[in-house]
Amino acid sequence: MPNPKFSVNDKIWLLQSPSLEQACNILQDAISQKRFVQIIGTCNVEYQGRARSVLTEGERLILLKRDGTILVHKEIGVEPVNWQPPGATIKVTTDEDTLLLVANRAKPRETVRIEFSSLTMLSASLLDDPGDFSMHLTEDEMQQVLSAHPELIEPGLRTIRRERQVAPGFIDIFARDNEGRLVIIEVKRRRADSEAVHQLHGYMKSFHGEESTNLRGILVAPSLTKGTHTLLEQLGLEYRKIEPQQCAIYLHQTSSRKLTDFLQNSETD
Repeated sequence: MPNPKFSVNDKIWLLQSPSLEQACNILQDAISQKRFVQIIGTCNVEYQGRARSVLTEGERLILLKRDGTILVHKEIGVEPVNWQPPGATIKVTTDEDTLLLVANRAKPRETVRIEFSSLTMLSASLLDDPGDFSMHLTEDEMQQVLSAHPELIEPGLRTIRRERQVAPGFIDIFARDNEGRLVIIEVKRRRADSEAVHQLHGYMKSFHGEESTNLRGILVAPSLTKGTHTLLEQLGLEYRKIEPQQCAIYLHQTSSRKLTDFLQNSETD
């Protein structure tokens, strides 16, 4: 079957029941042109990264977006069963029996492999979407997302609990890093100033004895006021730049699940 001819100026490319070779050629062109891609096909999916998951063969909807986002949807439910956030590099190859789509991310290192045995539909569209979207996350919602996804702050970080009470007040997130050290995390939705640094430092000073050994403190905020970074360094504290928009991607998924769902080895203090 000959490959269909599409123009780069066509608003939409649409194929019904394409061969694997046809689909591979069209997908390669669509990805290079950063088109919005929809695929309905029979596939299995494997994820390797912060964990490992396998989705056995079934017919599903796969979405590829121009920013490297990839979503795998079953026929029911709101949430994708597998997905990669923006920034993935997507490659497509084929042989006689399969079409292989691989999405890789470098930080954190993770891979989604989708192996198709057949395709029912493939479309690749040029979308014109100049609209703005605003989501106003609260500080509590940022804490909720970062508690469930501490890897956004640092790879290997594991949440112990939210809002641990200490003498000066409540620690936003109490965690442990990949070297076993305790980590106190203070989260700010807006630009953080020296007051936020002293607040974090006060939490650090409330720990004594063995708990205070190698204790780390991390201030999370979109930005810092002038002189705040110097103060952090003077007090031996760390800073991580995280925007509310980064957390918004995870908010719906996080709010529909319990924190313990994300913790393979939860700890208590």
